[in-house]
Amino acid sequence: MTKSYLLPTAALLVTLLSSAVFAQTQPPIPFRLQQNYITGLSSPIMLTHAGDGTQRKFIVEKAGIIKVFQPGSTTPTIFMNIAGRVRSASSEQGLLGLTFHPNFATNGYFFVNYTRETDGATVVSRFSATNNNTLGDANSERIVITVAQPFTNHNGGMIDFGADGFLYIGMGDGGSSNDPQNRSQNVNELLGKFLRINPDVSGNNTNPPYTNPPDNPYIGITGRDEIYAIGVRNPWRWSFDRENGELWAGDVGQGAWEEVSKITLGGNFGWRVYEGNACTGLDPSLCVPSNFTMPVFQYANAGARCSITGGYVYRGSRNALPRGSYVYGDFCSGEIFLWHNGVQNLLVDTNRNIASFGEDESGELYVVSLGGTIDRIMGNKAPADFDGDGRTDLSVFRPSNGRWYIIRSSDQGYREFHWGVAGDIPAPKDYDGDGKTDIAVFRPSEGFWYIINSSDNTIRTQWWGQDGDVPVAGDYDGDGKADIAIYRPNEGMWYIIRSTDLALIMFNWGEPGDIPALGDYDGDGRYDMTVWRPSTGHWWTISTRDYAITSLWFGEAGDIPTPGDFDGDGKTDQAVFRPSTGDWYVRRTSDNGIFSVLWGVDGDIPVVGDYDGDERDDVAVFRPSDGVWYIIGSAGQPVPARAWGVNGDLPIPAYDAR
Repeated sequence: MTKSYLLPTAALLVTLLSSAVFAQTQPPIPFRLQQNYITGLSSPIMLTHAGDGTQRKFIVEKAGIIKVFQPGSTTPTIFMNIAGRVRSASSEQGLLGLTFHPNFATNGYFFVNYTRETDGATVVSRFSATNNNTLGDANSERIVITVAQPFTNHNGGMIDFGADGFLYIGMGDGGSSNDPQNRSQNVNELLGKFLRINPDVSGNNTNPPYTNPPDNPYIGITGRDEIYAIGVRNPWRWSFDRENGELWAGDVGQGAWEEVSKITLGGNFGWRVYEGNACTGLDPSLCVPSNFTMPVFQYANAGARCSITGGYVYRGSRNALPRGSYVYGDFCSGEIFLWHNGVQNLLVDTNRNIASFGEDESGELYVVSLGGTIDRIMGNKAPADFDGDGRTDLSVFRPSNGRWYIIRSSDQGYREFHWGVAGDIPAPKDYDGDGKTDIAVFRPSEGFWYIINSSDNTIRTQWWGQDGDVPVAGDYDGDGKADIAIYRPNEGMWYIIRSTDLALIMFNWGEPGDIPALGDYDGDGRYDMTVWRPSTGHWWTISTRDYAITSLWFGEAGDIPTPGDFDGDGKTDQAVFRPSTGDWYVRRTSDNGIFSVLWGVDGDIPVVGDYDGDERDDVAVFRPSDGVWYIIGSAGQPVPARAWGVNGDLPIPAYDAR
């Protein structure tokens, strides 16, 4: 990652459909990039999280400063400053990596990778956080490992803990060009390798700073015990797939090919014998493909492209990208790519110098530009979004004829579909995980669910429930697909079929008179079991992640619960609509602030949804008496009212909470 620096664009939002680099295929989900999500940084090269449930974002600046952003905030504070011990003058030197120990919440340990001011050597050090883990203590440094660097470039920089609890370190080949000392293939050198060590976190600094896992491939034979894999050139940015633990690495090429590999124990990934899957000619007698692990894919270092920036396998819940696809970019061209179903796709061509991608605690992704900005890859998860464009569609179910009437927000096209009978309860959700809301009903008279999968128009039926049950479908297991679920008011029981493994979950949470209030209140990508109790105005939530219980008073008898993510922080906010006055009251989770707005009259039906596609829910009502929708955009500006429906229709957004 060298080359020229470009200034960031002033645009706030880029919305583009994917187009292919090497094949005429497109990912099934629109790609949306919110530019300038965070600005005013100084050469940022990384964004990460602490994994401690706080949802904080940590940003590493090349000169040696770590900044922290609280949830919902774009104003940072300094977490730690070690600029005085960091050499950052060269384009590939600086504070290059940051990771938090898996038990950071309790032990306060985190680790950094930097090039030392005195000699440019790579230093991986352990630090401690203080003040309830809100500040890094620059005086707590314990050096874990030091690797001398013969040149200023190819320092790698990324460090992270794997699912096995060990610390992985990506090391470049030492620099210059063409690996002049053939270090990557030399198992007695740490350069040009992936290392795996077990750092000491006992608190007893008389212990060795690290030990080596016993199954590292060179334990007991010729070669350095720290080595996990060999034959890489400069794995500047790499990441673990949070679902299966696979290590995906972008390895910067010499001048012909940029590549991405899955790094495995004991693997030899070819450099300097191979660049990508092409023999370099530096050691022609060794060019035997079967002796090496070839990349998953590669692209030509041509035109404006010069240096791959590895990214992440997407596992977030906001449907920003196809689940399990891999996003990456090119530092010089500013292009963002997607590897999906065996094809490389160009998502967008920006004017950024893409230094890194970042992943937050919920699995959502960001683009880090060396020019000083962080862009956010936006989700496409909106209530009642039948066309998958990230915006709520005006839609109703008419019980009198069993028909659905939908206006697509993407093109204002009209769709009418017969699916249901009188007495059915609409149960729209994304059951097949394609990013589009599926048409579905629950039939109380027989306890059956009837679903049309939008991905392939197949029909699914499922018995689950009985007369009097309330459908509460949602993604309780975090796999991106809605689970069939019901709430039984007379028992206060929840009955859920998990889509991941079809396991049946039964949980007592509620009492007669409670109203289910669906949503993801802790921002972990999974629905929580929540009820609102009109008799007391209390919200009762049990987290599906750790079964933590929270209770909050917000509302009064006669209110209608209207939960939604009104502040865009990825967490559901408690909210109520008060028909007697037409007032809405919303408690923001980002700052615990409360806002109210007069919007509606008695008899209106609240229809919370993201009608403008900015990932913040909007205050809205459907007025049965005239069939008109009244919406306030999240920026506070009313949207022109529109008639869609007749008296007796059931507005679909009222049945599809985010």
